[in-house]
Amino acid sequence: MSLRPRVLAILGATATGKTALAMEVARRLDGEIISADSRQAYRGLEIGTAAPSAEDQASVPHHGVAHLEPGERFGAGRFARSCREWVAGIESRGRVPILAGGTGLFVRALTRPVFREPDLDAVRRSRLESWFAGRPLEEVRRWAVRLDPDLRSRLSVIDRQRAGRALELALLTGRNLTWWQRHGIPEAEPVRARIWVLEMDSGVLRRRIEDRAERLLDAGWMEEVEALVSAGHGPESPAMTSIGYRDVWRLASGEISRETAVAAIVRDSWRYARRQRTWLRHQLGDDAGRLDASEDVAALGARIVADWRGDTEDRQAPGGVSKHMKGPGGS
Repeated sequence: MSLRPRVLAILGATATGKTALAMEVARRLDGEIISADSRQAYRGLEIGTAAPSAEDQASVPHHGVAHLEPGERFGAGRFARSCREWVAGIESRGRVPILAGGTGLFVRALTRPVFREPDLDAVRRSRLESWFAGRPLEEVRRWAVRLDPDLRSRLSVIDRQRAGRALELALLTGRNLTWWQRHGIPEAEPVRARIWVLEMDSGVLRRRIEDRAERLLDAGWMEEVEALVSAGHGPESPAMTSIGYRDVWRLASGEISRETAVAAIVRDSWRYARRQRTWLRHQLGDDAGRLDASEDVAALGARIVADWRGDTEDRQAPGGVSKHMKGPGGS
């Protein structure tokens, strides 16, 4: 079996420029982009999640962007199942699959497959979902951590969706999420990936987050949130738990000022970026390539492309072994 990577992944914290770099690489390699972003998957959230523009998607084929309804649940397992199909389709067209995003658990689920889904009693599951849907997030999170104490150290974010998932498994199977992830049978073979991580100075990244919050509001974020609420997607909808959406709704409702909304969005985005950076620094292994996100996009793209083509040549040469295929990224 070939050891060369099937997928090229460009990861990084929010606002580090992943989309622009993925576009650059896709154009050079005749690739197609798969979004590894848990929130860009929802329709109607294109502005607030800084999803690829219509022009970008017309220029380079994209997968995993705005393909779900805002009320649907979307976790790492579902992403990995869809992603394997997208990868196979891209390969069948003779093109390069390029993952781009900041949800590290999505990439891990692809390269280190999650456990096979256990059967859950549909009636009991529905009752449990109804119970925690009416509870404050902190209460749901508190119960999830009580049933699975390792959650806090393993997950950078314990949002309502992840907390609910932890509760379901613990209460309906008698085994918590951590147990299933450690001992459950993998649902598929791992997909080998060459991973690159965009890194940026903290001060520069903070300023970019601030600028982006203002820019997204100017681009119609408030109108986007109003449309979601009008369509029946309230504050507890999976999509509306995305960073900034509740703050923008409060702004649209006149509860807070724009200044207050921006401050809250920046605060939460920065906290999330810090968690992403920590995860990407410690969970990928030494074989992941590291890039200075402040460098020219064309130069970074050229470096990634040269590396990818080098891997291809190594794999085609008799007995060739690429130095980039060691460690977790190529498992």
